[in-house]
Amino acid sequence: MPEKGMTRRKQRKQLQPIGDVLFSVLKKKGMASKLEENALLKLWPQAVGPQIASKTKPDSFRNGALFVKTVSSIWVQQLHFIKEEIRVKLNELSGKNQIKEIRFVVGHTIVPEKETENISQAKKTVLKKRDREMITQCTETLDDQELAAILKRVMQLEIRRRRQMENGKAS
Repeated sequence: MPEKGMTRRKQRKQLQPIGDVLFSVLKKKGMASKLEENALLKLWPQAVGPQIASKTKPDSFRNGALFVKTVSSIWVQQLHFIKEEIRVKLNELSGKNQIKEIRFVVGHTIVPEKETENISQAKKTVLKKRDREMITQCTETLDDQELAAILKRVMQLEIRRRRQMENGKAS
């Protein structure tokens, strides 16, 4: 009678697609549902079109219900009339019948295009050596590495934004 370890080794010799391996690892860590949720939320613009997508933002998916934030109560009311069509379209696009209902709530704010342009331009601005040193000095004493990484990104973005404003005024 073969040992348990022997059986596992034989099974492991079969090659599996990397996506399947990653999905099983994430599933064990409890993150598979988050991946599926993100994939579903990314289908929103394709399902509703550019006009509705610009006034709404899918927020979360729980227990078969998709929660979508809108810019106003008027949009909530109008989308209520077509939510069944949207639900069917999303289920078709995902290839699964996972959305049982859609709930619309007010709470989405539109970021003006100019603001997003400024952020992307700020990211292109190069930091000086003293800026990088200052950021490192400020974040190296933090015990929480996740918090340190977030603070580092925020500081980099803010310094770049200020540099861009200075360069814009100088021009």
